[in-house]
Amino acid sequence: MIKIKDAFESLTEQEFNNLLDAPVWTALLAAYSTDGRVTDSEREGAFKLAGLRTYTAPKSIRPLYVKVSERFPRRFKVLDERLPDRTEDKIIYIRAQVKAAHRLLRKLDEDVAALLEESFASFYRHVFNADKSFFHIFAVPVISGYMEKKYSGKKVPAEA
Repeated sequence: MIKIKDAFESLTEQEFNNLLDAPVWTALLAAYSTDGRVTDSEREGAFKLAGLRTYTAPKSIRPLYVKVSERFPRRFKVLDERLPDRTEDKIIYIRAQVKAAHRLLRKLDEDVAALLEESFASFYRHVFNADKSFFHIFAVPVISGYMEKKYSGKKVPAEA
């Protein structure tokens, strides 16, 4: 396992703090991208996931998630409150923050950077789907697949 000090020694203290905020920015981007607001299930899902990652993330990035989870709820609230009022402006600002965090990954060991990139992408997907029900996640793809298979090459009826 890579020690946290060794894995992130190429970052300044400010850059490391910015990297710790990356999952927060990722969660905010996912939440605002769906419907322009943060719902309770998105917020709670993000908080839980930050804590779970201290156990489920690859061993080399777990120490980072320990630090992320310690500050996640507080930083989520603070960063969300600092966002511009208009949804479009929020999304533009959050995307800029996410891009800045991804640029920091270039300064890290390639393996650690790849794990973090994958982890942030999965964090986004999890929060983005937090409001979707079982039906949306499992039934719609099954039904869509069935309809596509049944009507492939045929004209789909208007009521289908």
